[in-house]
Amino acid sequence: MEIVIVTGLSGAGKTAALNVLEDEGYLSIDNLPTPLIRDLVELMEETPEINKIALALDQRGRVFKRELYKTIKDLKDDYGAKVLFLNATDNELIKRFKEKRRLHPMSPGGTIVEGIRKERELMDRVMDLSIPIDTTNLTLGELKNIIHSLVLNDKNEISVIFKTFGFKNGIVADADLVFDVRFITNPYYVSELKLKSGYNPDCYNFVLAQNESGEFIEKVHDLLKFLIPLYENEGKEQLIVAFGCTGGRQRSVSVARRLAELLKESGINITIINRDLDEAHND
Repeated sequence: MEIVIVTGLSGAGKTAALNVLEDEGYLSIDNLPTPLIRDLVELMEETPEINKIALALDQRGRVFKRELYKTIKDLKDDYGAKVLFLNATDNELIKRFKEKRRLHPMSPGGTIVEGIRKERELMDRVMDLSIPIDTTNLTLGELKNIIHSLVLNDKNEISVIFKTFGFKNGIVADADLVFDVRFITNPYYVSELKLKSGYNPDCYNFVLAQNESGEFIEKVHDLLKFLIPLYENEGKEQLIVAFGCTGGRQRSVSVARRLAELLKESGINITIINRDLDEAHND
């Protein structure tokens, strides 16, 4: 029996994540009261045609909120359940609630900010059991890719995610490793490349043609080939490696793309998320 638990903060994308799993053939159940979950799992074990369950669990059922942590821990210990914790920054959550004109379920008579604060406190222990997914800057397509790499990986390998970003917009908060590639000559100051991204062949080749770029990529490639199996052996399920340049559009994107290509040749698949690159202008 394969069990995936989708949990996290209200507004962070749990429903979208559950829909992704449902599309992949999981029996999806949203917000079942925690006392009923063990009975459900035992029933499913006796139903051979159902071998994959996705459960969305959170703190909305206040009567059972004290049991949430224990339920998730038991499912993880007894069934090897994978636990995905969807998170986002306070500002992003506030924006999403306001856009949908919804009250926060943890503070129906108060403010959205107060609801987020309460929920973070209640979910703190649950997060310790989980694989975190920060959806602040994710598109639905990127969320799908992350879930696929974490859950639908037949080899049960570590999920490696490259995130590119611009330092002018702040560092990637959930990165395990961060590399600053601002030492590479900036194509932004080459007139014909100024508006191009690291997905444009001319910009990409300009970045990679520099001697320091090649040496850096070679060293980081060797480092990651060394580190990834070690993290995997320690049971780490997700490794986020961030590459930053000034704007997050050219140097970081080019370097991440090249490293992903090299690691793929070594049998390591990489998911790339470009935080500060508009999909509509990625050429």
